[in-house]
Amino acid sequence: MRILRIVQLALEGLRRTPLRVALTWLGVTIASGALVSMVAFALGIQRSAETPFRALGLVNHIQVKPEEKDEGKNPDAAVLDDDALRRIEALPGVVVAYPDFRVSDVKLTCGQQTKKVMALGLPRQISLFEMAQEADLVGDYFTPGEAPEAILSKRLAAELGFESPDDAVGAKVALEASGLSPEQEATFAFQRKRFTVTVVGIYSIPHPMPGPISRAVLLPVDLMKQIPGIRLAPALERLKAGGSATAAGYEKATVRVEHYRDLQRVEKAVKEMGFRTRTVLSRLDKMRAFFVFIDVLLAAVGTVALVVAGLGIINTLLMSVLERYQEIGIYKAIGASDGDLAVLFLTEAGVIGLLGGLGGLALGRSVSWLLEIGVNTYARSQGVATDLQVFAFPLWLLVAAVAFSAVISVLAGVYPAIRAARVDPIRALRRE
Repeated sequence: MRILRIVQLALEGLRRTPLRVALTWLGVTIASGALVSMVAFALGIQRSAETPFRALGLVNHIQVKPEEKDEGKNPDAAVLDDDALRRIEALPGVVVAYPDFRVSDVKLTCGQQTKKVMALGLPRQISLFEMAQEADLVGDYFTPGEAPEAILSKRLAAELGFESPDDAVGAKVALEASGLSPEQEATFAFQRKRFTVTVVGIYSIPHPMPGPISRAVLLPVDLMKQIPGIRLAPALERLKAGGSATAAGYEKATVRVEHYRDLQRVEKAVKEMGFRTRTVLSRLDKMRAFFVFIDVLLAAVGTVALVVAGLGIINTLLMSVLERYQEIGIYKAIGASDGDLAVLFLTEAGVIGLLGGLGGLALGRSVSWLLEIGVNTYARSQGVATDLQVFAFPLWLLVAAVAFSAVISVLAGVYPAIRAARVDPIRALRRE
């Protein structure tokens, strides 16, 4: 009951000077709102950068390449071929291992429309890629077998003349590619091949992703192996190392594990086979470290604003101590302890900080909402159709912002509380 009574007295004390308290509260609100919006901006940019990798399951991937020794003059280096991929796929925790194929000059023709696009190779196992949910897939994924199939990006389908993704599903598209392929141990032959593929699905990627990916064609790995020139680079490297061009494996491969916790163990086993590895998760960690720096920097700027607002709390409470000098003497005369008076003024400071923190959340969210509208309006004027989410407001940020605002305010009230606790009741009652 004693604490409850002190809180009631604190609230009554704040109501006596509503204008001064309101201005102090406004300062805390603006500072807290600036802190919340700046940190939310950094978190939003980080989320936008990581979302495509997580949405497409890339954090569970390991990139594998042949070992480079003696500047490419080691013919005995491990070959990244189908046999090596089968051995990797047999490791515990590995879901699939497949060649990482991508060709940038494939021609797609549909009617009178011809486009030169990038082709990416993916395995046919649909269970590995939850694309229907993660990549907004319209239609189906590749079917088991060896049927020549393709999945187009939504942007590419529109460029080929399809009015909607549903119109593209089931359509026949001509695919043409050319390049040099190893024919004998040290000779290459120029080939040009044309395939007729069936469009089984249309995908749209999470924002943001690099431009070429947004207008690419996805092909099964078995079909990509037939494209001329697909093995030119590894064949040349093998030839330079003193080996046979026809015995060359793949330039690189992708290993997908069941869970990111399997990454380290599988990566170590792949290295022991004589291959180099690289994980997307390691690059995300480096990117995350950069964003942590940005978070800290923006939080520091917001904290400075909150500290300045704390000076306003100090001024408000010191004025309150002077104005209530005789009242403080009466409190002490009727039995209030120094601790009671300290708690009284610290409570007043805490209430201002708590209300300021809550007001800061509303202000920060409102300002962020207006800024997002402005950013999306400008983005649409530049041809960007996807809604950009520039700010992120996780629950921990909301709670931490209010708590931090209250703590700073309480700390600002320490000196006025000490001044109030040290008031001599005799001199206060005499109005000295």
